[in-house]
Amino acid sequence: MRVVGYARLSRDEDKENYSSIEEQKRIIKDYACTRNWNISDEDFYIDDNVSGYTFNRPEFSKMMEKVKGEKVDVVITKDLSRIGRNNGRVLVLIDEFKNMQKNLIAVCEMGGTYDVLNDRDDTIGITTWFNERYVKDCSRKTRDHMYSKQKTGRLIMGNYYGYEKIIKDDIPMLYVIDEIRPVIELIFKLYVENGDGFQKISQILNTKYNFPTPSEYYRMKHLKRGRIYKHKVQKSWTKDMVSNILKNEIYTGTLITHKKRSINIRGKIVKLPKEEHFIFENHHEAIISKEIFKLAQELRAKKHIRNASGTNRKQNYFFSGMCVCNDCGSGMSGVTIKRKVNEKGYECSRYRQYSTKACHSHEIKEKDILIHLKEFLKVTKQKYLKEINNIKIELKQENKNNNKTKIQNKLNMLNQEYKMLISQKIKEITLCNNSMQEEVIENTYRELEKEKMQSIVCLQKLIQTDKKRDLKEKLTKLKTALEYFDEVIKTKEPNRKMLYILINNIYIYRDKTIVFDLKVNIDKILDKK
Repeated sequence: MRVVGYARLSRDEDKENYSSIEEQKRIIKDYACTRNWNISDEDFYIDDNVSGYTFNRPEFSKMMEKVKGEKVDVVITKDLSRIGRNNGRVLVLIDEFKNMQKNLIAVCEMGGTYDVLNDRDDTIGITTWFNERYVKDCSRKTRDHMYSKQKTGRLIMGNYYGYEKIIKDDIPMLYVIDEIRPVIELIFKLYVENGDGFQKISQILNTKYNFPTPSEYYRMKHLKRGRIYKHKVQKSWTKDMVSNILKNEIYTGTLITHKKRSINIRGKIVKLPKEEHFIFENHHEAIISKEIFKLAQELRAKKHIRNASGTNRKQNYFFSGMCVCNDCGSGMSGVTIKRKVNEKGYECSRYRQYSTKACHSHEIKEKDILIHLKEFLKVTKQKYLKEINNIKIELKQENKNNNKTKIQNKLNMLNQEYKMLISQKIKEITLCNNSMQEEVIENTYRELEKEKMQSIVCLQKLIQTDKKRDLKEKLTKLKTALEYFDEVIKTKEPNRKMLYILINNIYIYRDKTIVFDLKVNIDKILDKK
């Protein structure tokens, strides 16, 4: 008769003072001796640091193959929780042992020893239920602990390429790795300013630079610490690596937690909606500005929804991802317009794919869009200059005259309260019987009057300051917009980054009419509806 022992331990249970592997082996050997069975170390199947909720365990699976293959007759374990913590699966397993006429013995179970073939199991379901309840309770506590950390912005993830996690005052913090910073900046620059795609960027990184890939860098760090890196190492940059970096908010100094959760113990991981995320701005040093990151996300979104059928990717199109067919609403693909001289241009993607069944042919040259854009910006610039002059005049008036209607109404209210305070003081003093009471009333009201007067003065200064600050902020925004306009107007080949800062969409009509939808909107800057 072949007798084997089975031991299992998960680290969570170890923290709860459960028996170690060696202690389990000792208990099993001691019991075997009482039955005159000899179990050597080679007769043990041990799953170390493996959860009992899953039955897909390496050593457990090997042991069960032996049992089913008639090579093992008896399995001895410390208790049924070592076999598993899934109530239903453990009960099914007990029935399997009975049907095979193989014995499973739990040495420390139900106040004694449980023998599958020889003992009654009227209450065994309660025991296995409690075992499952324990692991579910541990899982719930772990989730609650994780949720608490996520809610307060505590780091949970181990690695962020470009950052090093350092414990400072018992709090894990992220610090920029200077040797990795350049590759992050380069990826965003190539994508936003040059308009290069994920694949092209990965090719550039592989051929022109010597930056380590994320997995290469993590392996190198593990080796320096004398640890083994167990994950697969990818030596060449791929488009997925580039994509993952471009969409990660961590590089803007923002930490976002509570993005995912598991449905149940070791179950499927599901993504959570954005409204359930916890966002922590300025959590750590940024590598990329929020402005550049936002432009990259807008470009990603436009490339995703745009049908690029027929696009000549070898060309560098200035307005790629911005042109929209006004007839059908689809994106305009970059194309080569063949006349006497080949020129860059744009045509409706749906027309190129489905012909007149979907839309109409109305290709347009890129140089024509640029000419129209410059003229449009020149006209818009005059509106901005006019508003800038108006704001300057308003600022001068504000400096000369602070008695605006809004300020005056609030001041009138405070003055009325102040007068009522004086009137009430006079009434109370009139009713006084002695000088001591009169002095107490005077002192009391003196403080109240002082507080009220301070409120009047503070409110005046606050309103004046806010008014000036608001005007100055609007002036700064308008001047910045003019700088953007001038940069595009003066250049022969506009910078794609600048175009994405300025333009939301360019609508192309069938009669070649061009309408520009700017992100820099004067009405929004001036809070006009």
